[in-house]
Amino acid sequence: MAGTVRIEGDDVVFELHGVDEVLAVKRSMSVPLDHVVSVSTENQGWKPLRQLKVVGASIPGVVKDGRFFDPSQGLIFFEMHHPERCITVGLDHETYRKVVFEVDDKEAAAETIRKALDSRKGR
Repeated sequence: MAGTVRIEGDDVVFELHGVDEVLAVKRSMSVPLDHVVSVSTENQGWKPLRQLKVVGASIPGVVKDGRFFDPSQGLIFFEMHHPERCITVGLDHETYRKVVFEVDDKEAAAETIRKALDSRKGR
């Protein structure tokens, strides 16, 4: 089930829905826009043997929800059933180095974050 991404004040809010809340052991998370360093719509893929599950659920090709450790990238948060529907948000000064998050419309979600980042630059 796809999640929701929205801008709330100076934060990006990632909200999980349905069974993903249970599988990821998280209902939502908020990240300051100042900590977002990149937004991508490129497919991340499953990479089942390259990332170690810390907390959450992982069945390659079916679901990847929760916190995963990648030796080359650090801690990554996933909410993913369909990799082709995910955005990847690169972070700095956060617990997670990346958030890979499935949404209904990845282009619109990425554009929402990019517009919020651009408006902050104008301040």
